[in-house]
Amino acid sequence: MEQPEEQETSYITMADVLKEQEDLEETSGAVLGASDDKNCTYPKGYVNRQALFACLTCAPEARADESKRSGICFACSLQCHDNHELLELYTKRKFRCDCGGKRMPDVKCKLEPRKEEENSLNRYNQNFAGLYCICHRPYPDPETDVADEMLQCIACEDWYHLRHLEVRPGKNVKSYAEMICGGCMEALPFLKHYAYKIEDPNSTLDNTIQVDVTGLDESVSVAPTDEEAGPSEPKQRRLDDSKTTADDEEKANSTAPPDAMPALDICTKPPLDSDTEKTAKNEATFWVGGWRKSLCQCKQCAALYKEHAVEFLLDPEDTVQHYEDVGKRRLASEGSAYQMGMEMLGQLDRGTQVNMLTEYNRMKERLLEFLDPFVSSQQVVTQADINEFFARLNRERRAETSSGAPPYFCR
Repeated sequence: MEQPEEQETSYITMADVLKEQEDLEETSGAVLGASDDKNCTYPKGYVNRQALFACLTCAPEARADESKRSGICFACSLQCHDNHELLELYTKRKFRCDCGGKRMPDVKCKLEPRKEEENSLNRYNQNFAGLYCICHRPYPDPETDVADEMLQCIACEDWYHLRHLEVRPGKNVKSYAEMICGGCMEALPFLKHYAYKIEDPNSTLDNTIQVDVTGLDESVSVAPTDEEAGPSEPKQRRLDDSKTTADDEEKANSTAPPDAMPALDICTKPPLDSDTEKTAKNEATFWVGGWRKSLCQCKQCAALYKEHAVEFLLDPEDTVQHYEDVGKRRLASEGSAYQMGMEMLGQLDRGTQVNMLTEYNRMKERLLEFLDPFVSSQQVVTQADINEFFARLNRERRAETSSGAPPYFCR
C-alpha cells in the first residue's frame, strides 16, 4: 500500500519569535542606536554623523525646488512629525536639524522651538527629495520590479544602484568596506593616486608607505610610522648613511609636536601609474576597511583636502562603520528584547508559552492581511490605521469569547 506523502510542516517557537525581534533590533540599532530619540540635535550644531529624515508632508515642494529641501533629526521625526510622510535618509555627516528652522518656517519644533540661525553649512542632495542614483528615481521604485543592491558613496553620500555604477569587470564589490562613485573620483582627482593600490587586497603602495591589506578588517597597518606622529609621518627621514650624524639621529628620534616634524614636508602620495591613467571615466572605486589611514597628511595634501572640503577623510569617527558600532554597543549595554524575553520565557509553563505563540501567529496573519492593501496602493500607514487594526483585533477576540467559540489555538 502506497504511503501518503508526508507534508512538510513549518514550526515556529517562541525562541524563534524573540530571535527575529533581536535581528530587527540589531538592524535598527545599527542606524538609530547612536541617535537620541528624545532630544533634538540642533544644540549640538553640525553633528559628525546622525540618522536623518525628510518630511514631505511639511515640505511637499522639495522634489521640484531644491531650496525647499530640509532634514530633521531622529527625535524630531518622532515628536514633531508623527503621522507625516517621512523619507528615511539613513545617515549624513555634518548636518544640523532643520525642524522649525529657516527652511521649515511653518513648523513649530516641540523640542527646540528657538532656531533662529540659518543652517548654512547643511548640504542637501537629491536624497532629501526622495530621489537617488544617476537615474534620479525613488527607492523603492514603483515603476520597476528589478531587485538591485544600493550602495552609498562616502564622498557625496548619494545612493547608487549597483547596476548603474561603472565597475571594473570581475570586481567583487562585497569584499570592500567603502565606495566612491565615479563622479566623485573625477571631482577628487588626487584620490586616483591611491586607487587600485589601497583598494586591491593583493597589492601595496610604494616603499614609502606599505599598506597591509591582506585581510578585510579595520586594521590596516602603515609602515614605517611613528605611533605618536600619525600613520603618514615616517619615523625618520631617509638619510644617506655616510652623512648621518649624531644631531641627525637626535632630530629623527625627537618627540617634538607633529607641526615640527620634518615628515610634514614629505609627501607620501603615490605617483599615478599607467594603469590608473587609463581608468575609465566615471568608474567607481571600492576600498578596504581602514584605507583612510594610508592617505598622505603632508601640508600640501592637507591643503588639497581642505580645498575640496573632504577633511572628513582623515577623521576616524566619520565612517558609517564607526557610527554603527557605537549604536550596537549602546544596544548591547541596554540589553536586547531577545535576552529579556528568553529570561521571561524560562519562567512560563508550557501551556502559557503555546497560548502566547498562537496569539502571536494570529496577530501576524491579521497584520499581513491588513497591510496588504496599503502595499498595493503604496499608501502611508498612519498611527490611526494601526490603532484601528488593534481595535478590530480586540473586537474579534471579544466576539469569540461572548459566543462561546473554542479558543483560536484549539481550532
